[in-house]
Amino acid sequence: MGLYHKYRPQEFDDMLGNKEVLQSLKDKLVDENRPHVYLFQGPSGCGKTTAARIFARRLGVDELALMEVNSANNRGIETARQIIEQMRSFPFQGKYWMWIIDEVHQTSKDFQNAMLKPLEDTPSHVYFFLCTTNPEKLIKPFRGRCTEVTFAALEAKYISLLLRRVAKAEEIPLSEALAEEIVDVSEGSPRVALVALEKVSKLPEDEALRLLRHAGSNLEVEDGRVLELCRAMMRKDGTWGNVNEALKSVYDDESDWEKIRYQVLGYANSILMKGRGEEMKRAALMVEFFGEPFYDVGKAGVTLACYRVMTLQ
Repeated sequence: MGLYHKYRPQEFDDMLGNKEVLQSLKDKLVDENRPHVYLFQGPSGCGKTTAARIFARRLGVDELALMEVNSANNRGIETARQIIEQMRSFPFQGKYWMWIIDEVHQTSKDFQNAMLKPLEDTPSHVYFFLCTTNPEKLIKPFRGRCTEVTFAALEAKYISLLLRRVAKAEEIPLSEALAEEIVDVSEGSPRVALVALEKVSKLPEDEALRLLRHAGSNLEVEDGRVLELCRAMMRKDGTWGNVNEALKSVYDDESDWEKIRYQVLGYANSILMKGRGEEMKRAALMVEFFGEPFYDVGKAGVTLACYRVMTLQ
């Protein structure tokens, strides 16, 4: 179990930052007239899904009645039909069904249109928590049926506090310089911060600092395959053959094309922010060709984007 999962908060009071937002959610728990449809919006890794799970637990939603939907792989009309059919019944255990839909902006317009009536006339035994980093991509009628809750990236002081708590509990040496570097690359995301801490926990400090400064928030890639792909595209003497080999290791039956795209963009952004001469040109091409979603083109879109980066220099 990774550090982020091991230290995922189990109660609202365990969560750092976003105090007003969390208090408003606690207030809704005791309000019998609380909304049943929420749109949790904010940066990646700031606690949206964690807060939804805590809300579910506080409401007494049974584990078998808590449905988590990954919009990258379940985004079409058929998913909407399955939800609509299921919400007509009552759960076998507990009082409520609850759906947590991650990155709901990735769902198709057909999905969103099909869900308009269920979101407007939600039964009393059903709750929806729709999480997104890009609410502006949702159609207005869909978004208008939600109670919007905006989460912010955590302030540096909270990320620093989290790092020191976990480092102490896990007996991980953490110097001031290393802590500051992790806070910097986390960009306010506790998930990225703990993934970074775990990855550098067994490295000598100088090597850990080099890794953090080069990879930035892309350390969230747990197996490093996308990081290796990015490095292949950035090599001065790199060829399409090098990139093609890296792509083969990235692709599998459960590849999340949008996650790959965001990780490449994060890597490229870290290069651009550091302003390193010739590397910036290649990084700018990565931003250009990975800028559009791969919802419809999938694997072929990722391959084409990499090819363009390597051939249009």
